[in-house]
Amino acid sequence: MEKLKVLFLTYVYPPQQYPRSVQISHLVGYLRDQYSLRIVTSNPERIGDPSLLTFTSLDNVDYAQKTFLAKFVETSKGYRIKKAILPDLQYLWHFDLYTKTKEIIKNFGCDILVTFGQPMSTHIAGLKLKKKYPHLKWLAHFSDPWVDNLFNDYNPWVKFINTCYQDAVFRNADKLIFTSLETMDLVMKRYLPNICSKALWLPHAFNETLYCEKKEDNPLKNHLIIRYLGNFYGARQPDCLLKALKYLPKEQLSWLRIEFVGAVEPTLEKKIKKYGLENTVFVRGMVSYRCSLEMMKTSDMLLIIDAPTDKSPFLPSKLMDYIGAGKPIFGITPAGSAQRLIEEMGFLVADPSNPDEIAKKMSEMIGLIKTGKQKIIPTYIRDRYSIQKIGGQMTEILKGIANASPCTSLS
Repeated sequence: MEKLKVLFLTYVYPPQQYPRSVQISHLVGYLRDQYSLRIVTSNPERIGDPSLLTFTSLDNVDYAQKTFLAKFVETSKGYRIKKAILPDLQYLWHFDLYTKTKEIIKNFGCDILVTFGQPMSTHIAGLKLKKKYPHLKWLAHFSDPWVDNLFNDYNPWVKFINTCYQDAVFRNADKLIFTSLETMDLVMKRYLPNICSKALWLPHAFNETLYCEKKEDNPLKNHLIIRYLGNFYGARQPDCLLKALKYLPKEQLSWLRIEFVGAVEPTLEKKIKKYGLENTVFVRGMVSYRCSLEMMKTSDMLLIIDAPTDKSPFLPSKLMDYIGAGKPIFGITPAGSAQRLIEEMGFLVADPSNPDEIAKKMSEMIGLIKTGKQKIIPTYIRDRYSIQKIGGQMTEILKGIANASPCTSLS
């Protein structure tokens, strides 16, 4: 029997060094033997992360080349002007994506179209393709909320145009996937039942086969190594942790080595000096994805640090990678998706706006690790977020959408 033809549309894909690149690659690796699967993505303009290509083949990838205008707008100055006019900064590229995908559909065919955001302009291309090819089954995948993202800084015009696009995508897509229950509930609360019935929850996953224990060149056996692996940007900053460390008992603080591994703002080193933490907190800079997994495995404790807010719907893919590493996790995160999962695993969470609580709970976790009484991640949770489980669920979703009548709203 001929395999179903599936197209994945995504702005990023290996070797581009983004969490979404990794997550889509995990899905592709699981699904590619079951489907005739192709990926359409933007042409990488930098080398990226070659380690991603150790588990990602590019033999089924097509590139939607950016026009000169799209490149110019994305890379030119005038960030505030672009933010004030365009739905997102990759908006012009969606025309290139649409053109390239039409060519692939003509030559390769397509049964199911899967669009991944962010950027949400990828879904706009999907909307136009659905209108041109009404027979296509279309699955729109959201790793973040669109209009309802807590950290959007839309002006009234940009919010209006994105709301119009979101409504049109939700009407015309056959299924909508969200990566956390909280995100799905947040986004769906203002839609009617006929739209809400399309929504599904499918979290990110980790790939067990990519982890390998590796000893560091200079292991600090007399220190407890605590690592945060990921980037700091916008409201997500480590200030809350730096402020909290002064409340830790001195004997605990002298035993810690805390490392921030990833892209940080230049001012972070100054903040570390300001709090007198030069002998405790270290900035390691960006590393490859495979190296990051090794560093997770050689840590004693891993950190989740989120921006302060009343409630967070985000369930970061980094947390799935942490689960794969099997190390204790301490969450500095508001109430919401990540908090709920970390506490379900038996670990502790503190609010980012409360340094005293951070210090108290962090001290408790350090004490448990030092005495060998720390909890381990339950097997049922590891199984829940493995690529075998998530890939299997995605397979069932694709089968279900293939056998259903296509949505034909086209409005």
